[in-house]
Amino acid sequence: MSLLLSRRRLLQGAAGAGAVQLAGHAGLALAQGKSISATTYPGAWESAHRSILLPAFTKATGASVSLVPSLAVDTVSKVAASKANPPYDVIILDEGPYLAALSQDIFEKIPADKMPYLKDVPAKLVDPRGLGVFVSGQIIGIAYNTEKIKTPPKSWNDLLKPEFKGRVGLAGMGSTLMSAWMVEMARLNGGSEENMEPAFQFVKKLLPNVSAVASNPGSLATLFQQGQIDISVHYNNNVGDLQAKGVPVALAKPDTGWIHIKSVMHIVKNSKNPDLAAAYINAALSPEVQTKMAAEPYFVAPVSTKAQFSPGLQAYAKNMAEIEQMNGVDWAKLNPRRGEYIDRFNREIKV
Repeated sequence: MSLLLSRRRLLQGAAGAGAVQLAGHAGLALAQGKSISATTYPGAWESAHRSILLPAFTKATGASVSLVPSLAVDTVSKVAASKANPPYDVIILDEGPYLAALSQDIFEKIPADKMPYLKDVPAKLVDPRGLGVFVSGQIIGIAYNTEKIKTPPKSWNDLLKPEFKGRVGLAGMGSTLMSAWMVEMARLNGGSEENMEPAFQFVKKLLPNVSAVASNPGSLATLFQQGQIDISVHYNNNVGDLQAKGVPVALAKPDTGWIHIKSVMHIVKNSKNPDLAAAYINAALSPEVQTKMAAEPYFVAPVSTKAQFSPGLQAYAKNMAEIEQMNGVDWAKLNPRRGEYIDRFNREIKV
């Protein structure tokens, strides 16, 4: 996948202009020197948010952001433990942790009147209770080192090939990446979200090939960068970030199709800065930020109907309709037993 540097420069300019638009549309009289705390995911997500979202938000509001990388399940635990004085104003969660956290009463209702870009998001991507809005999507495939592996892998079963002994990387099941992949492995081997036994049996067969189990997707990307692994399950945005750093890596489409995961942003209940939190999510939904996040090197799938699909993202899907047809996870079925599955994974999957 080529790196479209001229397009990057063009979009950087567009994002800068868009930040000015944000200020006008939001209509916020926010004081200089204010700050909010927001979570992101470790790895490419943090890089993307720091380089794209934070500057747009700051230009629009004059406020700054303390950005904290955190896995979604850890984020929910921390917020639920400190409801009266939450550690964050805005959090980003994957669909599974978001649905599981609804019963914990940690989300504030989104003020639609203070988020003008919300109108560009399809209604089905907004929580029906108004407690969050999807901001992006990620695509999961088979990441591989193009210098070490000349023939692109075509199937998840390729991970079992003897030539990959000691060269496969995995992440912990506490990550949405690995939970979604385990569901896919269960389905392909006769199981489901409610019967993950086939997935655990698959991973046990895979263990002789596994070199490391990273704590999160960002750490998994680092293993590629350090040459410790050659093939793995991974997100397209992490692979794009590695490509931009010169790492010889690509993402192959499994014969059973891509897996798609959505992420949602929430204002945390009892936030001391609810207006700034709304402005932050509004910035994340702006066509300019959405378009730039969808461009190289991150290729994050947008949710705004006014965002552009970059040529790089079109290698995965040409539009939102194609993304919605990708494989997904029924989180309502997985969530009741996800904690149990994570504990079992941590006990049994060791190298």
